Amino acid sequence: MQQDCPVDHERAEKVANTLPGPIRRSVYFSVGAVSVVLGLVGVFVPLWPTTCFLLLAGWCFARSSTRAERWLHENPLFGRYLRDYREQGVISSRVRATSVVTLWVFIVISGVLLASRLWAVALLLLVAIAITVHLYSLPTKARVGAAE
Repeated sequence: MQQDCPVDHERAEKVANTLPGPIRRSVYFSVGAVSVVLGLVGVFVPLWPTTCFLLLAGWCFARSSTRAERWLHENPLFGRYLRDYREQGVISSRVRATSVVTLWVFIVISGVLLASRLWAVALLLLVAIAITVHLYSLPTKARVGAAE
């Protein structure tokens, strides 16, 4: 079985459950808050993951603060996209297109700046191709709706 997330949630939750309630909630909330910040970095930095950090934040907030969890999923910037990905495993065609265009613009800029280091340009291209393939492998709302 392929594991999509590198975090062993069962083990992490087992360790966290050994902590007293208020400390456990504080740890979950802190990890969630840091995950939101790291996810926001991914909105602006190509190749930096966004969704996995926001999903981790949601998981942590569900165990620490219903208010923070509600804020995350009702957030006007990314709440709808996070809900779509969590509940249906889909992204919108617009988000995918914007992500791919932004990715390739920054890859080209980085490639030009690193032109003297051919290995770095090759690595950037490989990563960009892999991310593009991954994004196009995800179902979109339009394809899911058309199948029904």
